[in-house]
Amino acid sequence: MENNSITLDLYEMQSAAHLGILRCLESKKHKESWGYNYKGSLNDQMAKSISGAMGEVATAKFLNCSKFEYHCNVGGVPDLVFKDLKLQVRTQLPKNNNNNSLIIRPKAKPGEFYILVIDEAPKFKILGFVNSTYVLGQEQWKTTFGLDRPFCYSIPPEKLTPINLLKDSTWN
Repeated sequence: MENNSITLDLYEMQSAAHLGILRCLESKKHKESWGYNYKGSLNDQMAKSISGAMGEVATAKFLNCSKFEYHCNVGGVPDLVFKDLKLQVRTQLPKNNNNNSLIIRPKAKPGEFYILVIDEAPKFKILGFVNSTYVLGQEQWKTTFGLDRPFCYSIPPEKLTPINLLKDSTWN
């Protein structure tokens, strides 16, 4: 089995936590909606945002990116740039029955790489990636999960390309 896990140290987790909270507070301050009609509490938003920021830091560390850019609410800017590739990191807590999937929104830009990370802080499992070009517009991936939210694309981990192929530049 490939080694696709990375452990964050306390400083990395604290820095990501500050970023996650800042992202939520900035959204509130500027009266921006959060998460595609998401209806959870502010506490839940902060928890998810902290988890997401830690997943970004974990991915940068796993890929040996020279520097993680701590950016806050800058719209369509990718989470990471790795070897000139634009990366979007999607982090989730482990779900029952390993029912996690990579979520891509319909407004995603073609040609960006989406990465699924599972948060078991301080350990993070990077399950794989997909180029959004091969997902957008594909009916087999569309779902609302039965919720009153806009549809998204949901790709199961077994359909993702192993992350080590991206890291080693052998995916293409």
